[in-house]
Amino acid sequence: MDKSLSSTSQKTRRPREPKQQRSQERFEAIIKVALDLIAANGYEGVSMREIARESGLPIASLYMYFPTKLSIVKEVWQRYTNRVGEHLEKDLQKIVDPAHQADAGLLIERLIDLMLEIQTSHPAFIEVWGCVAAAPELRELNLADTLRSVEMMATAIRSGNPAIEEEQAEGLAMVLCEGASSVAKLILTLSPQERPARVKQLKRSLHFIYNATREAINDQQS
Repeated sequence: MDKSLSSTSQKTRRPREPKQQRSQERFEAIIKVALDLIAANGYEGVSMREIARESGLPIASLYMYFPTKLSIVKEVWQRYTNRVGEHLEKDLQKIVDPAHQADAGLLIERLIDLMLEIQTSHPAFIEVWGCVAAAPELRELNLADTLRSVEMMATAIRSGNPAIEEEQAEGLAMVLCEGASSVAKLILTLSPQERPARVKQLKRSLHFIYNATREAINDQQS
């Protein structure tokens, strides 16, 4: 075999992919280690040096991936909000499609289920949520995500109730989204045994608000 051809062939089979894969694996490992440490010690009780040590990385290498501890939380939060948004988008398509004949109630329940499912997927998420509320940069991200959910909810409301004006739908959507988020946070502070009953009650309450508001608006316009 021609050695020069063999050498060239090996080089082309060894591009950046393995490096990129290792880099991605380290990236994910850092996030996992950070979440585990935050769950055990709280956000303030964890240092970047400790995260680097537990990840098996020099501190300088850790800073190449994440310049600050808050940047790790930001990555986790963006993943959370993106996942919620993607699922809600899919459910919204069912609602606006006449073939499915679903209403905004589906999106209300889905929003609650997604919040609780993701937030309970790792014990550090409650701490992460606290960081979001405390950090201005993350509060802005959270606000943008909330408004995105409000927009989808308003679209769902108007899809099944075309007589409702856009401003009215947005106002109702804000109440439903913020109600779901705030009470879901509170539910997460309860024992696992208490949560199912409270989740049912939350869903019923938001359905009641949705239906009562919709009926009141329709009565005013008739």
